[in-house]
Amino acid sequence: MILVDDDVDPYNIGDVMWAMTMRYQGDVSTVFIPGVRGHSLDVSSTPEFNPMLRAPGICCKTIFDCTVPLHMKERFERSPFADVDLGKYF
Repeated sequence: MILVDDDVDPYNIGDVMWAMTMRYQGDVSTVFIPGVRGHSLDVSSTPEFNPMLRAPGICCKTIFDCTVPLHMKERFERSPFADVDLGKYF
């Protein structure tokens, strides 16, 4: 799961990747939730794949927090792009 702020379109992969690049630090922005029920078709959620799993269908969920810390909100404004007249180049 990737968490983003309301200025990021979660359906736009470019926006989401921008948030991961600009608002995510792996050592402080990643949350692991081990030992939860996963998808039944996920072959990696078996003890054969991961001996640390206690039963088939159990996995570790990961959350990538690409949101801005509230106390730093004013420092994380997105820079606007300048309007460009593409007609001049075609």
